[in-house]
Amino acid sequence: MIPGPFSCDHPDCKSVPFATQYLLNSHKNVHSERRPHYCPVKGCPRSEGGQGFKRKNEMIRHGLVHDSPGYVCPFCPEREHRYPRPDNLQRHVRVHHGDRSKDDPALQDVLAKRTEGPTKQRRRRTIGHIRGSG
Repeated sequence: MIPGPFSCDHPDCKSVPFATQYLLNSHKNVHSERRPHYCPVKGCPRSEGGQGFKRKNEMIRHGLVHDSPGYVCPFCPEREHRYPRPDNLQRHVRVHHGDRSKDDPALQDVLAKRTEGPTKQRRRRTIGHIRGSG
């Protein structure tokens, strides 16, 4: 990514300049105590009045906690460890079950998991054919 013309003026910030003012403004939330984005689920500790999020994308990712069927650790007794996202389960498995053989089918299954449900794919801008050219 090529650095842009929008630089953070926070003391001791080492970030590279941002391509847009929007990205700079989003970055500045890192230095702020403000948490302007709240979970819309009533009763959630991250809902309004509780501890929100500095960035909107963090709030959206948090929503999986409420919408996820739960990812269960196949190696823990009683299946007591349930995680809202597959990457949370994968981190748990790497930390607590790292001694398992890499050829273990259950381990391979856990590491191959992706978030279930509809996923948004990034739309890429394409340069359309310009009429009259060529």
